[in-house]
Amino acid sequence: MTQRNGTRRYDVMFALLAVVLLGLLWRLARLLEADDGTAGRMAWRQHRLVLKLPGRPGNIFARARHRYVLLAGSKQVPFCYADPGIVEDDGRLEALAAKVAPAIGLTPGEVLGLLLARRDERFVILKHDLSEQEIQAVEALRLRAVGVDYEWRRDYPNGALAATVVGYRRRDGQAGAGLEQAWDRKHLAAADGQRVVLADASRRAIWPVPRECTPPRDGRHVFLSIDTGIQSFLEEAVGASVEKFRAQWGVGIVVDPRSGQILAMCSVPSFNPNEYTRYPQDLVTNKALCVPYEPGSALKPIFAAAAVDAGVMTYDTRIFCENGLYVTSRGGQITDHGASYGTMPLTDVVVYSSNIGMAKVGEALGNPAMYAVAQRFGFGHPTGVELPGESGGILRDLAKWDGYSTRRVPFGQEISLTSLQLTMAFAAISNGGWLLRPRVVDCVRDAHGRMVWGSQKQVVRRVLSEAAAQQSLAVLREVVLRGTGKACRMEQWSSFGKTGTGQIAQHGKYVDGAFVGSFVGGAPAGRPEVLCLISIYWPDESLGHYGSTVAAPYVRQVLERTLAYLNVPPDQPAERSSVAAGQAVSGRLLAQGAGQD
Repeated sequence: MTQRNGTRRYDVMFALLAVVLLGLLWRLARLLEADDGTAGRMAWRQHRLVLKLPGRPGNIFARARHRYVLLAGSKQVPFCYADPGIVEDDGRLEALAAKVAPAIGLTPGEVLGLLLARRDERFVILKHDLSEQEIQAVEALRLRAVGVDYEWRRDYPNGALAATVVGYRRRDGQAGAGLEQAWDRKHLAAADGQRVVLADASRRAIWPVPRECTPPRDGRHVFLSIDTGIQSFLEEAVGASVEKFRAQWGVGIVVDPRSGQILAMCSVPSFNPNEYTRYPQDLVTNKALCVPYEPGSALKPIFAAAAVDAGVMTYDTRIFCENGLYVTSRGGQITDHGASYGTMPLTDVVVYSSNIGMAKVGEALGNPAMYAVAQRFGFGHPTGVELPGESGGILRDLAKWDGYSTRRVPFGQEISLTSLQLTMAFAAISNGGWLLRPRVVDCVRDAHGRMVWGSQKQVVRRVLSEAAAQQSLAVLREVVLRGTGKACRMEQWSSFGKTGTGQIAQHGKYVDGAFVGSFVGGAPAGRPEVLCLISIYWPDESLGHYGSTVAAPYVRQVLERTLAYLNVPPDQPAERSSVAAGQAVSGRLLAQGAGQD
C-alpha cells in the first residue's frame, strides 16, 4: 500500500509538470505568432559581439640618398572604452563612472557625461593615449563594462621635416592635409576588418562566427622623390633667410629639371604634424604651390626666350633703354631701379634686368603673342602635382590686357605665379625646352612590398625650341657671372639663374615697402641636374628685399650642398678667372648700378 501511494504521488507531480510545460509551450507559440521577429533579433544582438579589427594606414617614405626613411608611420596606442548597454540604470552608470574615473585620470562627472551622451551605444571611448599605469589600473578594476583596446595612431618620426608636403592625420584617422589627404583614398587608407563572436550574458566571448569575420586590409606605402638630406639643406637655408630679414614667410623648391621630380619643397615657418592642433592653419598651408605672387624680374628670361624663339628678336638685338626713364603714351612711366642704361643687346637686358628693355620686348611681341606664351608655359593653370590645394596662379583674360600689360607683364607685373609654376618654367629652359609635370611621388607598394604604381616622366608640351632654350640658358649663366645673380656664383660648379623682386599688392594697389625677393638657379650650367628656387615674402625693407640679397646667396648654399651630396663632379675649377674676365668686359655697365633685383 505504501509503495502504491508513493508511485501515485510521483504520477501527480509528473502530471503537474506536464501541464506547466504545455502551458509554457502554448505561451511560446502565442508569442511567436504575435512577434514580428523583433524579439529574436534583439536576443541575437545581445549575444552577438562585433569586434573591430583596425587596418593600418600605409606609410610614407622619403629618400635618403640610396635608401628610404620613414616620414609618416603608424603605431598602436591604448585607449579605454565602456559599454553603457550592459549597465541597467543610470544610477549604476554613475557608480561605474565613479570607479573608472580615478583609474584614467578623469573626474567622475567627465566620465558620466561621456556615457550619458551615448547611452544607447555599445562602445564609447573614454580616453585615448593611456599610460602603462592607467592600463594596469583599468585592468585591476575587472569591470565587465569597461576595457582597454588599441588603435592605430599616426606618428611622424622626423617631426617638421617636409611637413607641408606630407600633411597630417587627425586623431580619428582621417587625413587632414598634404600628401596624406591627396593619396589617402586611393592608396594610404586602410580597410577595417571585424571579428564576430557569440557571447554569454556577461558579454564574454564563447563562440566565433567565422562566416561574418573579415580580416583588415592595410594601406599601401607611398615612396616620395623628396630626399631628406636635400630637404634639410633647403629648410635650413630658407629658415635662415626668413630669420635674418625678418620676413613673414619663405618658400623653397628643389627639382631635377630633367625628370620633373621634386627633391625638396618647404614653407617656413612650418608645423609639427605630431602636434598639428597647436598650429594655425596658415602654417600648415604649402605656400610653394598654394599662394601665387607677382614674380617680378624672375619672369624676364621667359619672355626674352619666347621673343627669340618666335624670331622677333635675337639675343644680339640692340635695345635702347631710354637712359633709365621710359614714358609711354598708353603704358605709363617705367624706370630701371635707379640705373641709367643706354643701348644694349637683349642678352644684357636680361643680365642687368632692365625693366625698360623688357617693356620693349613686350611691344615687339604684342599682347596676343605674350598671352599665348603665358598659356604655353602653363601660367593660369595648376601644374598637376600630386598634392592638394594647388593654385593655378592669376592670368587675366586677354581682353583685359592693355598698354600697361604690354610693357609690364614681360617684367613680372600684372601676372601672378606660384613658386612651383615659376620653377617648372625655368626647368623647361634647363632641359631643352620641355615643360614637365612636377612629381613628388616615386612609387606605391602594397603591404607585402609589391609595386602597384610607379611614377614616370610626364611631358606636358614643348614650350621652346632646343636652340632657344640653349641660348637662354647661356644668358642665365651670364646673369650669375656678371649680372644681378653674382651672389649665386660657385667655385666648383658653373651655375645659372635669375633674380626677381616683385611688389606685393593688396586691395588693388601695391603696398609701400612690401616685396617678394626671389632667385631661381641651377647647376651645372652645361648639363643642369639640380634647380632651386627660394622666394622670401615681405622681408623687412630696412634689412634688404632684393632677390639678389634675400634669396640668391641661399640658393647658392643649397646648390653647393646638394651637388656635393649627390656626388656631382665639379665642372668649373677655374671659375674665378672666368668671373674676372667677365667683370672686366662689363665694368662700365656694372658701374652704372646693375646688380640689384
